[in-house]
Amino acid sequence: MSDWNTRILVFSKGESEGRYFNNRSLIVRRGKSHTEFDLRFNSVEEGLEYVSKGGEIDELCIFRRGDRLPLNDLIEIRNGLIYGFNSMDEEKYWLAHEIFEDFWKHYEGDLSTFFQNVVLLCVSMVHFQMNHESNSSRLFGEARRGLQHYIDDADSWEFSYPLDSKILKVLRESALTLSTA
Repeated sequence: MSDWNTRILVFSKGESEGRYFNNRSLIVRRGKSHTEFDLRFNSVEEGLEYVSKGGEIDELCIFRRGDRLPLNDLIEIRNGLIYGFNSMDEEKYWLAHEIFEDFWKHYEGDLSTFFQNVVLLCVSMVHFQMNHESNSSRLFGEARRGLQHYIDDADSWEFSYPLDSKILKVLRESALTLSTA
């Protein structure tokens, strides 16, 4: 199913992945309070029909190939940043990665590099959720080094899951300041 057009993230509290095993492209990520099922389909309709046959869904996010966040004015930028950091607060690191990737591609130069490293930080947490702890730690270190240029005490950050709330606070403040200046 490499020619997918729709990606659906299903967030469920306490749900086992048994009902999704017959989907070949299933990716499972585990947060402390939820399990995230990442599924790919040819269309939104196909995906919604598939997930509607399952059990309880706490949240559903749908991505269509080529869709991007609108980042045309300060309000859209601010709303996108808030959504991205709230997703990180909720341990929805893949979703946050998708959001911040739009910022990375939208900007150029230093701001692009800043968001590239925020994406890398999110990806490090995604690897942890998938039990790839050595990759997670390595990627965290790379992101931390990349963010030292923007955040004075980034070199003192310690790897932990979930991300330390102090790190998120500093990232949030830096992103809002840098992108709305």
